[in-house]
Amino acid sequence: MAGLVKLGLWGGNNGSARDIDGRPTRLAKIVIRAGDAIDSLAFEYVQDGKTFTAGPWGGSGGKSTMIEFQPGEYLIAINGTTGPLGVVSNLVRSLTFISNVRTYGPFGIEHGTPFSIPVANGRIVAFYGRSGMNLDAIGIYLLPN
Repeated sequence: MAGLVKLGLWGGNNGSARDIDGRPTRLAKIVIRAGDAIDSLAFEYVQDGKTFTAGPWGGSGGKSTMIEFQPGEYLIAINGTTGPLGVVSNLVRSLTFISNVRTYGPFGIEHGTPFSIPVANGRIVAFYGRSGMNLDAIGIYLLPN
């Protein structure tokens, strides 16, 4: 799959690097846990007609929410905030997912430095990032149209 673009990271340098193997073509599901920050992120993506799971990246705190994308629905933007929490100097405090159909979120607390990842010509098909006890940083895989 030519043209897959890796963008980011937004957030801090704590935690361990998290990534996927392969070349995703569709994001099928997101499971996010959030309280005062984004506690964890897990997702399912489709590659070569098969579904793969990544995560959860982060801890087990916060409230869990599952987002299942319908056929023809895809992510076109992510908004969020990054900032300090407790002894951690910078992590992902909030996330909002925007599809071509609806908006999901915000999850977490919108506090800190805002960021926005709009996609003008394509769709978000997977994530990468850093995590420990929380989601420390997030980046995206973009599949251009």
